[in-house]
Amino acid sequence: MSILIRLFMKKFLLVFLFVSYPIFAEIISVDLICDGEQVTNCDQDNICDTQMVVERIKIDGNTFVHKVHGNYFMEVDAESAKINELDEDGNIGFFVNISRKNGDIKIIKKWQDPYTFSGVCQLGRPSIVEHQFD
Repeated sequence: MSILIRLFMKKFLLVFLFVSYPIFAEIISVDLICDGEQVTNCDQDNICDTQMVVERIKIDGNTFVHKVHGNYFMEVDAESAKINELDEDGNIGFFVNISRKNGDIKIIKKWQDPYTFSGVCQLGRPSIVEHQFD
């Protein structure tokens, strides 16, 4: 009888750990406001339109959310969060690199309308992020 109880308890514990993880896991959602320089509409002579803009970006867990560029899964480590999608010929198709240390951001899009953005990001709602860890 005790063997059946131990076997049941092991299976129950295993199921409890798998089921409870999503309940207790918290996805961090961060809004970023990024000031920087946008470069678009480059012609054959490499003459481009350059202007100072503000980019609004949302990071949900490891997902990059942008109203123009769309949603992408990011590779996240201690130093940075990045996306790197290549064309069929191996050139950059879409690239994002956000430094987790100082907020520097670089976005390069080479598909259809080439686009480049370089700047620095700050938290859009710092009070909400602080309370997520209380």
